[in-house]
Amino acid sequence: MLQMDCTCAQKKHIAPIKHTEICEHAIEKVGEILKDYKKIYVICDKNTYEVAGKRVEEILKVLGNYSHTCIIDDPGLPNNNNIGKALIEAGSDREVFDINAFSQNPDFVLAVGSGSVNDISRMVSYRLGLEYGVVATAPSMDGYISVVAPIINGKRKIIYNCTTARYIIIDLNICSQAPYELLLAGVGDMIGKYVAILDWELSKKITGEYYCEKVANMVLEATEKCIESATVLSERKIETIKNTIDGLLLSGLGIAYTGSSRPASGTEHMVGQTWEVMDVEKGKMPQLHGVEVGEATFMAMLMYKKLYKDDRCDEWLRELIGKYIPAFDKVLELQKIIKIPFTVTEKDKFVEGILRGRTFRVRYTLLQYLFDKGMIEEYADNIYDETMKYCFGTTEN
Repeated sequence: MLQMDCTCAQKKHIAPIKHTEICEHAIEKVGEILKDYKKIYVICDKNTYEVAGKRVEEILKVLGNYSHTCIIDDPGLPNNNNIGKALIEAGSDREVFDINAFSQNPDFVLAVGSGSVNDISRMVSYRLGLEYGVVATAPSMDGYISVVAPIINGKRKIIYNCTTARYIIIDLNICSQAPYELLLAGVGDMIGKYVAILDWELSKKITGEYYCEKVANMVLEATEKCIESATVLSERKIETIKNTIDGLLLSGLGIAYTGSSRPASGTEHMVGQTWEVMDVEKGKMPQLHGVEVGEATFMAMLMYKKLYKDDRCDEWLRELIGKYIPAFDKVLELQKIIKIPFTVTEKDKFVEGILRGRTFRVRYTLLQYLFDKGMIEEYADNIYDETMKYCFGTTEN
């Protein structure tokens, strides 16, 4: 169990994590780390099964604590269909049917994958009342230590409270070979932390919401470290990948320590996830979560910078934004190097995502501030042109 003393209202932060293993060839330690469990249920998708799931199976079978594997169908979205499949297949039936007996459940759930597989496994473990762990296959998001699971239920994306992984096993060799778009997604998820923490401070001032400076600083330091390494992300060096992973895990740890995604999620997540939902509503495959968050981060940073120069901005808020301007500028410069994809180019979708994103969840952010000031529609319209100009050097209608 991880814990940290603090001077905030909580006094002590606790996360029920039993073990983390981040190194080269970490997958070979799966059996040793999970030796106390007898029937391990493995959840993966077709790609992660080939990358790591098959090897995990081999190791667990040799040790005799393997139960069975569920391979999620493509596309492996964290939706009610895939969660239902994983729940239905969780129990293993006896060879001889017994009308008086029940299906035998495993004693541990092991996710082999990244974002979607992790969220599916988190929900399954939570509903079954079992501990779970993850063998990560890509540094694509900060949710490995999260306490929530964003699930697509029908045509809605709902944030469900869940448990966090007890064991986190990250093989740097495997993660360094992940598709480059997944590496970019991880950076996209991390750069949003500046906006998230600024939003958190804004809410503290306006609503009196609980705020932990120690956790906030921990997340900001992790973000800075990740950004410094991201300039050479395409080289796939082990050290660079580890810095990205460390940043993502510390961000997730902030979530676990506070029991809320507040240290890692603000305007950028609410808008990015709204864009995802808009695709789901139209039956389209949504973009990677980290890519959508990265896109929305650029929008939110430019929006904050615009507000900083606006005479209608409260003076205390202008002073607060000023603390973050240097970090925003670093991120905007980083984009010129790594070029996180920007796919939301239609103005109607862009603007609707901002307006709907304000109410994606109950959380005070920049969007609510602009709404209360009667400025949100004006900002949503104007910031589209600024964002397109920044990302493409042009505007699109």
